[in-house]
Amino acid sequence: MLRRLKLVLEYDGTAYHGWQVQPGLDTVQGRLEAALSRLAGSPVQVMGAGRTDAGVHALGQVASCSADIRLDDRSLRRALNAILPMDIVVAEVAAAPDEFDARRSARSKTYRYTLLRRAYPSALEGRYCLYVPYAVDLAAMDDAAQCLVGTHDFSAFRAGTCAATTPVRTLRRAAWRAEGDLWRFEVEGNAFLQHMVRIIVGTLLEVGRGKRRPADMPAILASRDRRRAGKTAPPHGLCLVAVAY
Repeated sequence: MLRRLKLVLEYDGTAYHGWQVQPGLDTVQGRLEAALSRLAGSPVQVMGAGRTDAGVHALGQVASCSADIRLDDRSLRRALNAILPMDIVVAEVAAAPDEFDARRSARSKTYRYTLLRRAYPSALEGRYCLYVPYAVDLAAMDDAAQCLVGTHDFSAFRAGTCAATTPVRTLRRAAWRAEGDLWRFEVEGNAFLQHMVRIIVGTLLEVGRGKRRPADMPAILASRDRRRAGKTAPPHGLCLVAVAY
């Protein structure tokens, strides 16, 4: 009998071409579907809460699926983790209502972008943060980030290939904090456009270097022009932290 399932995953996105299945490419969704299909003995399709880009990581990606697997939740988690590679881990398996959809049912998502702010790189943290050896002003970046909170047209922070039907998004919070050498930007929103967080971070870094002022952010938003914002920050500093339902 088909069961509706909610799965919470952690993954290191370094080796994968993002979350979403793509022909001929190794993806997190592809790996998860293969593992579930093996256990079910028939094809299983999953829906992810967010389509993380190639190289982006996750601590709390959520996936939903319907599958005829006769294992209890703990046994299914154990079986999936035995099949999946070490850089993809199922942290939670739970029964879900029939109408639950990991993407459409989500109320908000939280992303974190991490900088390593010191004079030398890290052998251990380097895969999960952007190394920034030059001086940046944390307070200025935080002031600029506050200008983005609220409901706005984020066309200026949207990839040219973004297929979203509307550029309007609501950010509930956007803030920087320093934890020693690691500087973390956390942003929570109802949804995100393609590359949106990475473009925001690239723009905030220009503020931090004094190339822009925090007061420039409202004008960039109002322009709805991608050319007015900064460069897209590299993917490896970004992590999908949590999805709220």
